[in-house]
Amino acid sequence: MYLISLLLFLSNLAPATAPLPVHEYHISKTNVRYVAEREQVQIEMHLFVEDLEKDMVTLGAPGNLELGTEIQHADAERLLTNYLANHFRLNWNGEPLPLAVIGYELEDDLHGFWVYLAATDVAAPTTIDVTATLLTETFADQKNIVKIYNGEKRGATLLMSKQRTTGSYGQ
Repeated sequence: MYLISLLLFLSNLAPATAPLPVHEYHISKTNVRYVAEREQVQIEMHLFVEDLEKDMVTLGAPGNLELGTEIQHADAERLLTNYLANHFRLNWNGEPLPLAVIGYELEDDLHGFWVYLAATDVAAPTTIDVTATLLTETFADQKNIVKIYNGEKRGATLLMSKQRTTGSYGQ
């Protein structure tokens, strides 16, 4: 009888102690900035690292990436660079813009992940076409927000998803 009572008590606790999802939404935020005095495009991208790693693994990356940590996989930077090249692209004034990953960091909460990209020797924008399929292989509800700044002024905010992977900005 004691054992049955204990099992019933513990089974009532299980839902309260089960792990909760880290987050119930899937979103990335990206700022694309044109810096005229440097003739440079600077990009800051924020994602949830566990979502990014899961999507990369879905597409064939090894399961132990540990992005931004001291035990990061030896090929993590190359795999991340390839992933971004395939899932975030800019056409700048009608031409593909080659982007270089210049850094990335894991936030203190171990969930947020910042990626920094740049392109140099870039003319002022007249048109920008964005393709963003970040995380959409794994998460059907993924939203990718891209804000485009021409200097200090925000020129556009684009909302992309699995169903709408492209957006444009034109002056």
